[in-house]
Amino acid sequence: MIKRIAIIGAGLAGCSLAYELSKSASFDITIFDKNSEMAGEASGNFAGILAPYLTFDNNFSDQFHTLGYRLLIDFINQYKNNVEICNQGVIQLLSDPKEQCRYQKIFINRDIDSNIAKLLSATQVSQLINTTTSKRAVYYPNALALVPKSICQLWLKLSDVELKLGNQLLNIQRTENNTWQLEFNNFKENFDIVIFAGGYPLFKQIVQLQKIPVYPSQGQLTVIEKSFDITKTIMDKGYIIPNYKQNLQVIGATFRDNGDTNADIREEDNNFNITQIKQMLDNSSILGINIVDSRVATRCVTSDHLPLVGKLVDYAKFEQDFYKPLSKGYPKAKMPRLEYQQDLYVSSGFGSKGLCSSLLAAKIIAAQITNQKLPHCDKLLAALAIERFWIRGFKKGIKFL
Repeated sequence: MIKRIAIIGAGLAGCSLAYELSKSASFDITIFDKNSEMAGEASGNFAGILAPYLTFDNNFSDQFHTLGYRLLIDFINQYKNNVEICNQGVIQLLSDPKEQCRYQKIFINRDIDSNIAKLLSATQVSQLINTTTSKRAVYYPNALALVPKSICQLWLKLSDVELKLGNQLLNIQRTENNTWQLEFNNFKENFDIVIFAGGYPLFKQIVQLQKIPVYPSQGQLTVIEKSFDITKTIMDKGYIIPNYKQNLQVIGATFRDNGDTNADIREEDNNFNITQIKQMLDNSSILGINIVDSRVATRCVTSDHLPLVGKLVDYAKFEQDFYKPLSKGYPKAKMPRLEYQQDLYVSSGFGSKGLCSSLLAAKIIAAQITNQKLPHCDKLLAALAIERFWIRGFKKGIKFL
């Protein structure tokens, strides 16, 4: 029996899901997006950085994002001619002594594959960035700067899905015949499975998502004419991506306050980005930098900087079952059985790490839907679970209003 799947959101999260789920002939898949074009939110940024994320203790964020990085690099290597790649090789300058100390400990404590990352001396860094610097750096030799929308387009090209743009989801409710009725701005349609793969506004609009604590974080990117003589992406507090389009460079990005949700393009943000790059490259003498374009996008972030991936739980039922045992500190043996909402899933909350999150998140959800064994430890999956914030809150006696 063919099951109908609705994916809400046509960005990195949604398009990667379409690609993974299309590998099965058991699904009829439709992607909906409120915008008039795909990748209309953060996934439509001029360019993004695909790099691993390393920590001293190989924590869950490291495990997830570095595995996600590897998976997407392997995928891109199969389809390099179909992806808009700006450059290969990312240099993370260590201008902060604390950061330098942290990475020194990482490389001493862990056996990091040199294909993943290398710790460079100031002399080695100077050779790579064509200017003398006293800063050490971490070099990710296979990391990429690329146009995220080109990945979305490739995933859809390789998928068997219907794309419906300009359709905003307003409401979702269970029907008598155990399907989900989705109400859009001008029609209703029923599906067997629904995956929420949109950004922050979706969590405010849809009742089933409103108790999940996510936050908006707006940032502005700036495109400039080539002003800095570099061939590799360089990061520190900000970043600069060379070889974007023809003779352009992308710099960014600002992080506005969570309460600042006005998506206007600001001259002061462009100036902030330019000043930050000049300081980062020890090159404040460059004048007359020409701004070509700017873009503001809203990241959907979580407080623990891990994404929301997996089956959705009904908050009211979860509070009823778990608030008392968790707030009273009951032993695990006395905890009730966790019940999930039938055929509802979430893939979101990627923050600024959408490129290294999306494909792995899609693989996890596809495995859950098809009842395949998940190639990841249970502890990592629990760290991504939507209900994790409720569990932490209940243990402190906090309910989510």
